[in-house]
Amino acid sequence: MRAALRRRGLSWNGERDPTPLLVPRARDARERHDTLLRHYSYRLFLRDVLKQRDDLRPARLGRYVGPPVVARYLRFLADAGLVRPAARGAYRLCDDRIVSFGGTLEWYVAQLLAREFECASAHGLRIAHAAHGGDYDVIACTEGEVVYLETKSAPPRQIVQEEVGAFLDRIDTLRPDVALFLADTTLRMRDKLVPLFAAEAARRGLGWEATRLERELWRVGPEVYLLNADPDLRRNVGTCLAAHFRGRGIALG
Repeated sequence: MRAALRRRGLSWNGERDPTPLLVPRARDARERHDTLLRHYSYRLFLRDVLKQRDDLRPARLGRYVGPPVVARYLRFLADAGLVRPAARGAYRLCDDRIVSFGGTLEWYVAQLLAREFECASAHGLRIAHAAHGGDYDVIACTEGEVVYLETKSAPPRQIVQEEVGAFLDRIDTLRPDVALFLADTTLRMRDKLVPLFAAEAARRGLGWEATRLERELWRVGPEVYLLNADPDLRRNVGTCLAAHFRGRGIALG
């Protein structure tokens, strides 16, 4: 990873976003947490945990999962040391410094790339002296190429064109071989985010035209992909990576 960045004129010595993550310390608990994070319902549940951090009760955490699942998830978080008892039938977050799910999503996506696609990956990178801030959510290396992923845990309605512009600025600085803009939602991309990419590309005079790969997976520019998490985050990341790597291979027809 360091060498790949160094070849692009960027110096990174392991600096990361120091914000604590909603991730257990114990290895077994981390592995279980990673497995649960594959489920969209668990990721939504964790967002609610962060919102209700001081008074975590099953009745307040059941917007996306039923009571038995809420109870199971809470037990796991307690056993993993992420929440602790606060009152009868209630818990609270152990680490008040965790204010956002974004860093945890970055951690999970980096784990996914390493586990499922055997990439060398890092999350929450802080690249000193890089143009446009040097904050990169996930960078991975595989087959001699650099993969960059921007992850968004907020719903599409909260994503604005300036964020798309910042993503394209970071692409211009990093010069990855393929870049993915991942919105962790099951909502459609064509309603809000595809038009945002089109508007930002037009503003820059890029001449890009979005094309659909399938469902809500889009190629919005040359080797720049926009994707959601429906029906499955892992599957969608894999589809976009396959589109890139198959596109550079030998085709007989």
